Amino acid sequence: MSSSAKRALRILEFVSGADHPLGVTEIARILSLAPATVFRSLDALSRADLVSRYQSSSRYVLGAAADRLSQSLIARFRIRELALPYLRQLASVSGESTSLHVRLGWYSVRIASAPGMAEVTNAPLIGHTRILGDSYAGKAILAFLSKDEIARYRAWAAAQEMPGSEKVVRDLRSIRKSGVALGTAERGETGMPVAFPIIVRGCAIASLSIDGPVLDEAPDPNSNRFSDWLPIVTHLESLAHAQPALFESPFAHIDPNTILMERL
Repeated sequence: MSSSAKRALRILEFVSGADHPLGVTEIARILSLAPATVFRSLDALSRADLVSRYQSSSRYVLGAAADRLSQSLIARFRIRELALPYLRQLASVSGESTSLHVRLGWYSVRIASAPGMAEVTNAPLIGHTRILGDSYAGKAILAFLSKDEIARYRAWAAAQEMPGSEKVVRDLRSIRKSGVALGTAERGETGMPVAFPIIVRGCAIASLSIDGPVLDEAPDPNSNRFSDWLPIVTHLESLAHAQPALFESPFAHIDPNTILMERL
């Protein structure tokens, strides 16, 4: 893959993960790229309809083609409907929204969700895709892959010139020790969201997350809150053990970058 293509995909991932429309200057500053480079990449992505201008402004959001790709992808997962009762039960017990994330190569995809009693304003959309090491839901999967797969992920991340790889490694050690991955507290909140791995045959294939501020400190597996949550996670994991094919997608062995590059 050419360096310009890598930059375009990096920018697309950044736009996808943002909670507001982004301008060229902001993207260039945060990604440490020249504004002219960012503009050329956005122009290529825009011609492929992967990004579009927000309300005819100079800021960008995901385009219609990206949304179609996302919807096409998540429709392939048969586990969505079967997982919804578990998500709703976990949302009822925790009071917060919940999500199911499935591994797709070195990415995690949010394929299903259930609302909690608390209002959620910053939850990612269904079909939202993140690199495994970039979110707590993805790290809950990454931490419970085999050592060989984690090594391959680190090599892939290094080839993509992703920053913060050492911190990700430290996070994985902590996640393996506690059994769950914690998110970051939102502004004005003290609690953190949490994600549980769904493990089949010794490796994580998905994660179940509580997307609101449910933990104020490092998790204690013996706490009453965990005793309410873990049986739900365990039941979904039992379903995965019995029917692992439900979690698979026809794209499971395809790099999503390949699909996107066909449109650039």
